[in-house]
Amino acid sequence: MLNRAVQWTLGLSVAGAVMLSGAVAHAQQKIAIVDIRRAIEETNEGKASIGSLKAEADRKQKELLSKQDELKKLEEDFLKQQSVLQPAAAQKKREELQQKVMQLQEALQRAQQDIGQKEAKVLQPLQEKVVRAIDGLARRDNFAMVLRSDVVLWPQQSPMDITNEVIRKVNEMKAPAPAAPAPGSK
Repeated sequence: MLNRAVQWTLGLSVAGAVMLSGAVAHAQQKIAIVDIRRAIEETNEGKASIGSLKAEADRKQKELLSKQDELKKLEEDFLKQQSVLQPAAAQKKREELQQKVMQLQEALQRAQQDIGQKEAKVLQPLQEKVVRAIDGLARRDNFAMVLRSDVVLWPQQSPMDITNEVIRKVNEMKAPAPAAPAPGSK
């Protein structure tokens, strides 16, 4: 949270200083704003990738919830039987339950890491396309500066916002052709 606050403050300070000094020195320089997250999420590729990731996350969540329900049932059965079990048997069942709880927690952590890694792998090339689209638009329209919308306090809705144009440009980009195999390789 502190890191985000520092980043926010620095972003605003730098943006404010640049805008003020730029406005005085170069009154005709253009500034644009882009919501990068929205640009990624609303491209055709982003929608497909995020939908696929969400479907996989939902599937894993269902599996984990099923395991959690099984564990609750085992715990309820143990609590019902605890009074009639020998102390050694009760202790053994308690340890088995604790082991299963730890296994469920580990499975949850693995699932979260797996989804996070897949998300990074899938979205990283799309982020690069968004940056290329922003670069192309900035060069074409001679923007002196393109700011992320999350560091701009005001105006939130503005003609300076080029996010929709970035989305259109990314959607128009062709997927890179697969690399040709090196000569002599099979």
